[in-house]
Amino acid sequence: AWSTPSTVTTGDLITAATWNQNVVSNPIALGLSGMSFLIDGGGAVIATGVKMDLQVMAKCTCTAVTLLADQSGSIVLDLWKDTYANYPPTVADTIVASAKPTISATTKSQDTTLTGWTTAWADGDIIRVNVDSVTTIQRVTCALDLTYS
Repeated sequence: AWSTPSTVTTGDLITAATWNQNVVSNPIALGLSGMSFLIDGGGAVIATGVKMDLQVMAKCTCTAVTLLADQSGSIVLDLWKDTYANYPPTVADTIVASAKPTISATTKSQDTTLTGWTTAWADGDIIRVNVDSVTTIQRVTCALDLTYS
């Protein structure tokens, strides 16, 4: 069950109790949360293609994407979004335009601009994750920062 959060405003000292109540127990009440997923090649370089489908659990706006790899290499992800009624999303439903989540010859990347992205997501939307290309990387974590409305 969700607890009622205490009010937290800019400049407040965040104690462990306040953090646990607001972020751990009830991230949506604070308007902060995210969606993370792992793509694992099982000890081999990740294969290209569709990897998973994720359901958006509440109306939100995507504000950033972070990629973290197990080793230096390159990877390009594409994210496709469609409604549950139109499942499954296809490449025609891409939401990242030309600013695809990308690691290039390193172990991490972060994008807080999301140029050209469709950042407004509805409750129940389906996000499909596709690996467009990859070299060397065997495991990558993708974290999407979301602000719930």
